[in-house]
Amino acid sequence: MTSFKAYKVDQSEEGVHGSVQKLSFSDLPSSDVLIKVHYSSINYKDGMVTQPDNPLVKNYPIIPGIDMAGEVVRSSDEKFKEGDYVIATSYEIGVNHHGGYSEYASIPAEWVVPLPEGLTTEEAMIYGTAGFTAALSLHRLEENGLTPEQGPVLVTGASGGVGSIAVAMLAKRGYTVEASTGSPEHEEYLKDLGASKIISREEVYDG
Repeated sequence: MTSFKAYKVDQSEEGVHGSVQKLSFSDLPSSDVLIKVHYSSINYKDGMVTQPDNPLVKNYPIIPGIDMAGEVVRSSDEKFKEGDYVIATSYEIGVNHHGGYSEYASIPAEWVVPLPEGLTTEEAMIYGTAGFTAALSLHRLEENGLTPEQGPVLVTGASGGVGSIAVAMLAKRGYTVEASTGSPEHEEYLKDLGASKIISREEVYDG
């Protein structure tokens, strides 16, 4: 195989425009690990790179997709070998380094981690960067001694990506969750995720 498809975003005098294009491997950066991308999620940053004159992208064109899960095709780093299932997220991926909206991605080894045992590549990207961020936050809270017996936990921005997953994770672990949102139409959705009480954004910040 000498070519593959990717969603590429470029900027011209007419503005920012993106399209699915046929690329060759020479179009990718020269990095340690070549990954056959199975899945990538959609994040706020991925939308931002399609907006003109945004502060994230230093140079166009760029392949968006700030995260990905897939299979190693080639690696010059001994930590990874062909056939390993991996995840790559954050750093410069999708904003200043071609990202996951591509059939293949070339990524520095230090940005790549093994796929956790018990997760498929699809499940990893269902949780995505938002789920990873929410899980890290919960883990840090519990490292600092938080327990369900200490009372309700307030999640701000609860109807967003990180917030909604945080609500679900906290509820699943037995916490009483109070969800703050500026979108009252999402009240039932947040209750379905496990929130016991919905608080308006104004009530939190003006209280």
